[in-house]
Amino acid sequence: MKKFLVLNLLVLFSIGDIVASNQNSKPRVIVMTDGEIDDHSSMIRFLMYSCEVEVCAIIETNSIFQREGHSKEDWYEKQLEAYSKIYPNLTKHNPYYPSPKLLKEISFIGDEDHDHLRDLIRKRWELIPGAKITFTPENWKDTPGSDKIVEVLLEKNPAPVHIQAWGGGNTAARAFYKLKKYYPNDYRRALSKVVMYNIWYQDGAGNYIEQNHPEVTMLYCGSFAGTWNYRSQPNTKDFISQNIKSNHGPLGALYPQDYISEGDSPAFLYSIANGLRNYEHPTYGGWGGRFTKFNQFERVYTDAQDDGDLKKSLRRWIDDANDDFEARMDWCLKSYEEANHHPNIQIKEKSIKVKSGKKITLDAGKTIDPDGDALKFNWWQYKDAGSYSGIVTLKDADSDKVSFTAPKVTKEETIHIIFEVSDNGSPSLKGYQRVIALIVP
Repeated sequence: MKKFLVLNLLVLFSIGDIVASNQNSKPRVIVMTDGEIDDHSSMIRFLMYSCEVEVCAIIETNSIFQREGHSKEDWYEKQLEAYSKIYPNLTKHNPYYPSPKLLKEISFIGDEDHDHLRDLIRKRWELIPGAKITFTPENWKDTPGSDKIVEVLLEKNPAPVHIQAWGGGNTAARAFYKLKKYYPNDYRRALSKVVMYNIWYQDGAGNYIEQNHPEVTMLYCGSFAGTWNYRSQPNTKDFISQNIKSNHGPLGALYPQDYISEGDSPAFLYSIANGLRNYEHPTYGGWGGRFTKFNQFERVYTDAQDDGDLKKSLRRWIDDANDDFEARMDWCLKSYEEANHHPNIQIKEKSIKVKSGKKITLDAGKTIDPDGDALKFNWWQYKDAGSYSGIVTLKDADSDKVSFTAPKVTKEETIHIIFEVSDNGSPSLKGYQRVIALIVP
């Protein structure tokens, strides 16, 4: 049973003041990483997707599981150095990769004070949405990381800022406290922009933020466990050996694990602008999973179920995401002509409003492949993402043009249609476009 109600497009496209007002702009991202071994792997993948977002900051922190943090080690610096060597070739495939110089300039150290985790190790499984607050940050010291978060949120840019807690969130908690205390006139404007994606609550920050800074939209992801974390993809050993570590440049060679074990990757996959529009609203679903509202708080969301399965909203995209990663690793060394690139989808409609009984036609006939590959089309209804409980019949769902009749409804309902295009390159890549139909009686 759905636990959310979509009333109309205006409500559906907003959470408080968070509105995807400029859908042509890149999602703005701040990464917080505790430097665990799987973070090393996720960071390599993140750097390969850094052209798809506006990277505002990368901050090293600690967590319950990595209490001292790992900023004293040079794992991240080694990755940036390797990135600098492949950067010239990456820009041949996408000119928007951030320069190594920029990435170094926006890299900071955040909260790594183990005292802020006092006694939490025995309570780690109790740190879920709605739990009691364990610590508050008013007496903590500012860090370069927390000050950078304050700086970014004080900017006049109204676009959402996606803060990702791969580890602990204490750095963000201190930043939010400082904004509230020292910038009261800007506080609500600044925090209403925040979408914070939490891979678990790995310190006391989650419960503090949801109860003291309700302007922040909080996403709590637990479904990474069993889909992306340790031992979840053991069948990818050959994939990593052949397509990442070997003959794919110095960054891939640093991949520290033998198979895909990237528990934090869903946090940034959520913000990738790949046409699924995952980051526009927690309930939409995409590579970073799908979420449902947690009843106790206005802007807290937890894992949603697709087809009754808590893991499916992440698991359904894993093969696509890994094929995509493989192709990007080819960009490290190969010329544009030798590598594969995504189909370029052309659909005029992104959101439409129609009355019951009216026929809807969606035309993607101008979709092309930049490499001249043959394309395969598939239109499908993402039933869990919409409010309409029924199934619509999609005519010619395997062509570049699809049609269906708006069903009879007694109140406004939404239907999410996904246009999925696969090329026959190696590896095969998919492009997507989501069209949201608002059906009115």
